[in-house]
Amino acid sequence: MGTALVVLAHGTPAIAQGQAAQTAQAQEIRSFQIPAQPLPAALRLFADQAGLQLAYKTDELQALTGNPVTGSYRTEDALRLLLSGRGVSWRFTDARTVVLERIAAGDAMTLDPVTVEGKRVVETGKGAFDGYVATHSTAGTKTDTPLIETPQSISVVGSEQIDRLKPQTVGEALRYTPGLLKGQGFNRTDDGFYMRGFQVNHESFYMDGLRGQPNIYSTSAEPYALERIEVLRGPASVLYGQAGPGGVINMGSKRPTEDALHEVQFQAGNFERKQVTTDHAGKLDAEGKFTYRLTALARDSDTMVDHIPDDKAFIAPSLTLKPTDDTSLTLLTSYTKTETAYYYGFPAEGTVLPNPNGEIARDRFLGEPDYNKWDRTVYSAGYEFEHRFADDLQFRQNLRYSDFKNEYKDVGFGSWQPGQRVINRSAYERVDDSSMFAVDNQMLWDVQTGPLAHKVLAGLDYTRGTFERVQYSGTVAPLDLYAPVYGAPVTRSASPVTSVDQSYDQVGVYLQDQIKFDEKWVLLLGGRQDWVEDESLNRLNGARTSNSQDAFTGRVGLVYLSETGLAPYVSYSESFQPQAGVQANGSSFVPTTGQQYEAGVKYQPPGRDSSVTVAVYELTRQNVVTSDPANPGFSVQTGEIQSRGFEVEAKLNLAKGLNLLASYTYTDAEVTKTNGTDLGNRPTNTPQHMASLWGEYAVQEPLLRGLTLGAGLRYVGDTVNLADTYTAPSYTVYDAMVGYELGQWELALNVINLTDEKYIAACTYGCFYGDARTVMATVSYHW
Repeated sequence: MGTALVVLAHGTPAIAQGQAAQTAQAQEIRSFQIPAQPLPAALRLFADQAGLQLAYKTDELQALTGNPVTGSYRTEDALRLLLSGRGVSWRFTDARTVVLERIAAGDAMTLDPVTVEGKRVVETGKGAFDGYVATHSTAGTKTDTPLIETPQSISVVGSEQIDRLKPQTVGEALRYTPGLLKGQGFNRTDDGFYMRGFQVNHESFYMDGLRGQPNIYSTSAEPYALERIEVLRGPASVLYGQAGPGGVINMGSKRPTEDALHEVQFQAGNFERKQVTTDHAGKLDAEGKFTYRLTALARDSDTMVDHIPDDKAFIAPSLTLKPTDDTSLTLLTSYTKTETAYYYGFPAEGTVLPNPNGEIARDRFLGEPDYNKWDRTVYSAGYEFEHRFADDLQFRQNLRYSDFKNEYKDVGFGSWQPGQRVINRSAYERVDDSSMFAVDNQMLWDVQTGPLAHKVLAGLDYTRGTFERVQYSGTVAPLDLYAPVYGAPVTRSASPVTSVDQSYDQVGVYLQDQIKFDEKWVLLLGGRQDWVEDESLNRLNGARTSNSQDAFTGRVGLVYLSETGLAPYVSYSESFQPQAGVQANGSSFVPTTGQQYEAGVKYQPPGRDSSVTVAVYELTRQNVVTSDPANPGFSVQTGEIQSRGFEVEAKLNLAKGLNLLASYTYTDAEVTKTNGTDLGNRPTNTPQHMASLWGEYAVQEPLLRGLTLGAGLRYVGDTVNLADTYTAPSYTVYDAMVGYELGQWELALNVINLTDEKYIAACTYGCFYGDARTVMATVSYHW
């Protein structure tokens, strides 16, 4: 009988003698991804992921199957789970070597109970997961579904990636996600994106599965408070109601955990950045029926633009009650106070077009230091309730109410004066009060009909948004953009120029069936009917308007699950967006619609912490508003925009400690039908080519263990302005990080735009510089 010795692929580790060294190795917490498979193959994966040598007799274990082990465990606990019930004993002979033996029939065997300590993450479709590669998501189905079984392109950024990149905004958290481009470059007031040729605005932003804001300026998410960000590409109205055709972004809040978690983090950087964060979680009682989470942040910071601060206070308490194994209630609350100023951008002359005076300085402030402000306060409270009536029948209800208030003063630019040095300016100030109420009721039923396994989801959701605005105009003196002198008074209009009270109500009913058959095929069918009603009151003249619209959207997809981890798929999906206004004949506009055909392949190699997604698509938006040639001043809905593209995303664990994120996006979008002069134009903020690459290595050598090095690059091709009359050139930006873990301490240095590349990130109504080099040093303490 031969003996097989499995050695960690990076070489034979040094053998440390003594019981203390053995205990330390056995207690070390590591991440394991080991599917059920023949035991020798499972042991090879375990040895590689645990950094151990395993010695055993091959023929004794050949006929056995190892148990699956997925998540973060102490090394000895993972080995116990792998071998549980298999009649195999094991023992450490030194710190890095384990001997396994088959127990003879009739011999007594006593197994110690498995006690899992420290960080253990069992992945579900929402919440945290280990590493960079998510395996489940709720974004594409509203059910806990493996990503490989969802017939649409989805990217998931988890808490580990967020923590590694140290983003200041959601846009920075998603900067290595394919096909996603921020609506403008530097920005601290809102989260706007473009994807697959179309704008992703407030209608497409979701928090914990519920629509998060009534307008784009209502709020912006805090990355430190998130456990995951999910990007669902393409139309998704069948699940979420009104949304743009480009896709939906769903953000998941940090949630209570049973495992104790405590963190305090201090951060400092250039632009006078000072920030402290803290995160705590755990049980409130011995049985774990009550668990909590408390996340908080305080920041005092300037930015790359003079006189624009980035100050924030944030706190998010949450509580979970589990009276029984079948019932849970999670309360989620948050408060955010933001103080910053709007970044208006600059004229094309002096940024992307020549100006006789040269280039406008990147840090130039266009407004007045004692006037401009953006003070926003957000309160939010809600809950997630789940009750299981039986093993195959479950009810879920998600509900949230949010209140938003924004006091806003701004100065914008107008035309150049002769010589293109002094710019005319205008001012305005406003107060926005808005609210959002959303509730989603779901019944989930698992049923078997012959050879078909169904996961049926039936839902009824309701959303109500309100918005009030009072806005004044103002006058202010011109400004020399090349030698500014501030202090000009702003004269506000005596009465408001805008005073509106708006509301909308949306009711949606949806039905979805995920059908699995032959253990290899998954068919997804879905349909939804929506009713939307908008009302508006102009307080200045008393005029009232209302508009009722409805739409049906559908979806179908098919996935084939191969034993090799390859999953080719095809799908068709639809979206709709209500449109305000009337045509010349007095009839209301109908919603714009989106239709997408997508085909692709997803690959998750068995037993590896890696994934690859390749997708091609054709996406068409119809009923686009365009000018009415027969009635000047009115519009008709005969416009159409088409986008075709190709996307690749790879998240690879190439070797122990070595991770790679890579993406490439090709987008060919144009106006295909119009009554205007924009036929054939490319939509704004839509580069034909985008690519990104992030590499990270956690040093494995004993003397440098705990050191992590990371570097990345992001390439964005040229984009056009709204009228497609000039171009923002392509650019490449580099990022880097160094991290070091020493016991309960963690040190990190992150640099965004390492070479301080000066580039224009977007041109819409103005041209916006991208973020300057940003350096952040972080010290974290965990216990």
